[in-house]
Amino acid sequence: MMRKNNTNFKKVIMALTKARSDPNAIYRLAASVSIPKESCPDGLRRQIKKLLKDLELSEVRANRINIHDNFIEIEWYTKGYQMVMNRGQYVGLLLEFAEFLNKASIQDLIIIDTFSDDDPENIVRCVSNDLVNFFPEFNSTCFGAKDRETIEVMNLTLMNKYQEVCN
Repeated sequence: MMRKNNTNFKKVIMALTKARSDPNAIYRLAASVSIPKESCPDGLRRQIKKLLKDLELSEVRANRINIHDNFIEIEWYTKGYQMVMNRGQYVGLLLEFAEFLNKASIQDLIIIDTFSDDDPENIVRCVSNDLVNFFPEFNSTCFGAKDRETIEVMNLTLMNKYQEVCN
């Protein structure tokens, strides 16, 4: 059963006006999950361990998680070169991503909309058109880690901050 997360769909609707209308190379899609305010190092470690387990079992495996002060950012990088040709195609891709997040076993995954500022277009300009996928979908063919590739965990040093707060 799919949990409804209207926040993700609202962010997709906002992309109708915020997204570029010209061709847009895609670098990554990202989401976040909050870290409870009362978390201590053991609680954060358990949250990360469960998050990694759930992400490893998902249909499209994440590439990286990045621990911030009050949230964990999860990133799905493109496989190869992915480019949408217009705003409608971009929003369609985001709808697929929102649906994926809402179906995930991870509670309260929220699209991070700052990724729309990523612009790897210069990289895409350097490659031949036959290497670019102009019709990306949010699936394991276009996004995510390769089979058996480990999910990179960034900023584990923030654990020290949690240690200081809890002692």
